[in-house]
Amino acid sequence: MQNIKIDITLRDVISSLPKKFIKSLTGKNGKKLLDSNLPEVKDKRADLIVLMEDNSIFHLELQSYNDKNMPFRMLEYFLLIKQRYNCENITQICLYVGDKPLKMENKINLKNLKYEFLLKDIKEINCSELINSKDLEDKILAVLCDIQDENRYINVIIEELIKLDENKRKDYIKKLFSFARYRPKLNSVLIKRIKEDVMPITIELKNDPYFKQGLQQGLQQGLQQGLQKGEIKGKIEILQELGFSKKEIAKKLNLNLKDLDNLLKDEK
Repeated sequence: MQNIKIDITLRDVISSLPKKFIKSLTGKNGKKLLDSNLPEVKDKRADLIVLMEDNSIFHLELQSYNDKNMPFRMLEYFLLIKQRYNCENITQICLYVGDKPLKMENKINLKNLKYEFLLKDIKEINCSELINSKDLEDKILAVLCDIQDENRYINVIIEELIKLDENKRKDYIKKLFSFARYRPKLNSVLIKRIKEDVMPITIELKNDPYFKQGLQQGLQQGLQQGLQKGEIKGKIEILQELGFSKKEIAKKLNLNLKDLDNLLKDEK
C-alpha cells in the first residue's frame, strides 16, 4: 500500500514539470508535457512523458521497489510511446526511489531481442541543484536524494512552507511526508520539525491586512486591530528554534529591533 501511495504522490509532483529535476536526469530542458495515457487493450499510464527542447521524447518511470519484470514493463512503454508519437529519439529512464539497494536489471538480452534503458538511483542526483531550485516541487523531490546537510535542507523547506497559504501548505506537507517515509534516517527529524515549526503557523504575516495596518500605525495599535501579541511571540519562538538571529527575525516579521526586544522581555 505504501508503494502505491508514493507512486501516486510522485506522479502528482512531477506532473508540474519540475525543471531542475528533469534537467538533472537528462541534461536537457523540457519543453512541454505530453499526454501520458497510452493506448492499449486497456489504458496504460506512464509516469511522465516530456517533449524535450531538441524534439526528442523523454519517458520517466518511478519505481519504489525492485521489480524483476521492470525491463519488460519499460519495453512495453517504449513500444506504446513510439506507436503514439512516432518519434525516432526516445530516452527512457527508470528512476529508483526506494531505500533498499538497487538490484534491478536494465536490459533484455534474448536471442531475437536486444533492448536497454537507463536505470538510475535518485540518491545519485545532485541534491543541491534541486534544493536551490525556484520550484518547490524540486525542493520536495530532493528529500529522496542523498542529502548531505540535512539541517540546511529542513531549514530551506520550512522557510518555503511558511510562505504558502494554509491550503497549499497542507498539500505540500502531505507530499513531503509521503516521500520522507522512504528515508528513515531523515524521516523522524523532518516530521518533528515540520509539525513543530510549520503546522502551527496559520497566518501569512506579509499578506495579512491587519498586520500591514499595524506597521503603519505602530506595533501596539496594529496588535489591537487584529493580531494578538501571543501570535507574534509564537512566530518569534519558531524562528529562534530554526536558528535565525534577532536581526533576521526582525526583518522577517517587519519589526524593528527595539520592538522585538520588548516582546522578548515580555517572555521572561
